[in-house]
Amino acid sequence: MAPTLKVLGSLLALLFPLCGLLVHSQNLSWREFMKQHHLSTNWEFSKYKCNDLMRERGIPKDKNYHIFIYILWHKIERICLRNWRDSYRNVYIWAPYPFEVLKCIRKNSKGNYKDYKSYSYIEFHCGMNGFVDGIEDMRLLKDISN
Repeated sequence: MAPTLKVLGSLLALLFPLCGLLVHSQNLSWREFMKQHHLSTNWEFSKYKCNDLMRERGIPKDKNYHIFIYILWHKIERICLRNWRDSYRNVYIWAPYPFEVLKCIRKNSKGNYKDYKSYSYIEFHCGMNGFVDGIEDMRLLKDISN
């Protein structure tokens, strides 16, 4: 019995990291979404500038605009949660609270961007994995650009 448990324990120890890789690989769209759209709350919102962000994040220069969201990351993560054990999948969800948003609008063909800051409600897309993978729509609540 003891040798069987040793073999089984060793097998489980080898398989456990593989299960973790599988789980993380399913969340690639979540990670990409956060990389492209999330602004860390470690900085003041007023310090973020579009030209710097677009260059640092590697956002394609041919886009007419791009949206960044300034909020704690776990609030975005919870958008697609239906309850404590179930997630919305492949649906659009309006967030129940407004976000501080930095919308970068291209000014010219050189890739310079104008900053537009606002409080806005956002409609997110929840992917098949139960995590936010896109921004679908926005409703302006208050302009705070100046």
